[in-house]
Amino acid sequence: MSSRFWLLAALLLVLVGVLWHAAEVSARPPALLSEHSQPAKTIPAQPVAIIPNGKQFHDPKCRYIHGKPVMVDAQTATAEGYTPDPRCMKQAMQKQ
Repeated sequence: MSSRFWLLAALLLVLVGVLWHAAEVSARPPALLSEHSQPAKTIPAQPVAIIPNGKQFHDPKCRYIHGKPVMVDAQTATAEGYTPDPRCMKQAMQKQ
């Protein structure tokens, strides 16, 4: 067989390997970037404050709320993808 055939076969194997690796990497869930991304382990019983375009839910008295808060129950906030603010909602981040 010609050297051109072997070169094409080697390139094809490399390409298949690269595609296989890319498929494995994209199938893995992304790693959390910080503790701010941790989901609630315990859902608080009291209503929580959210900012509609925010990512976290807060204790209504939290000084780290930026913007006009909306009060919702914690179950709704969790179902909508909000995560607890680790500064004011530490109890939600701990298993009970």
